[in-house]
Amino acid sequence: MKIRSFLLVIVLVICSASLVNAQSLQLSRNGEDVSNAEINVTGLSTDNIIDVSFIITNISESEISVKVRKNVIEDIEDSFNTICFGTCYPPQVTESPDPCTLNAGESTYEGFFAVDFSPEGNSGTAKIVYEVFNVDNPDDKVSVTVNFIISPTGIGVNKNDIGLQAYPNPTTGELVYVDYSLPSSVQNATFTVYNMLGVKVYEMAIENRSGKIDFPTNGFPKGIYLYSIEANGSRLATKRLIVR
Repeated sequence: MKIRSFLLVIVLVICSASLVNAQSLQLSRNGEDVSNAEINVTGLSTDNIIDVSFIITNISESEISVKVRKNVIEDIEDSFNTICFGTCYPPQVTESPDPCTLNAGESTYEGFFAVDFSPEGNSGTAKIVYEVFNVDNPDDKVSVTVNFIISPTGIGVNKNDIGLQAYPNPTTGELVYVDYSLPSSVQNATFTVYNMLGVKVYEMAIENRSGKIDFPTNGFPKGIYLYSIEANGSRLATKRLIVR
C-alpha cells in the first residue's frame, strides 16, 4: 500500500509539472502556425520598412498577461529593427514595457504585435528571435525566428561616396544643419526625414552636388528620426537624428 501511494504521489508531481510547463501561447502568421518556427522574409535595400505581423493566441484555459522581447542574433550594419506591441517602440527597446492581458482562447488583433525592419540602403541577412512570454511564468513562452534577407537593387551608388552629417545631434528642438556631398552619378536627389513609424516629416530638393541644409526641428516631438538622401526612389544614405 505504501509503495502504491508513493507511486501515486510521483505521478501527481509529474502531471503538475507538465501542467506548469505546458505552452499556453501560440503564434500565427497569415493563418499558419509559426510557433517556435524559423521563417524567411525577403526585401530590397531600398525598402522603407518591412513589416511582419503575428497573431498571439492564448490556448490555455486561464487568463494570461504577456510581453514580447527580441534577441538580435545577426544584424545588418546601419539597419534598424523595432517591435510593435500595441505601441511601436524605438530600436533600442528590446522588451515591451507594458503587458497585454489575454483571456482564455483570446487572440490579439491583426497588427497589434508586429516587427519592423528598415534596411536603410543596406543588404545582407539579419536573424532576429522574437519571443512572447507569460509575465507570471517566463518559462511559458513561444518564439519565432525571422531571417530578414535583404537584396541590393543594383543602383550603382556606393553609400561611402555620399557625405551626410547632421549637427547638433542630439538636438533640443532647434535649427539643425546637415552637410552633404553627392557623386556626379546621382540625379534629382532629395533630403528627407522620417520618424520611427516610417512617416515622412520633412522633405526638400537638393540642387547642388554638395552644400549645407538647415531645417527646424522645434515642431518635432522628442524621439529618434532617420534623415536620408534619396534619388530615383532609392535611399542612398541614412543616419539617425535624436530630438530631446
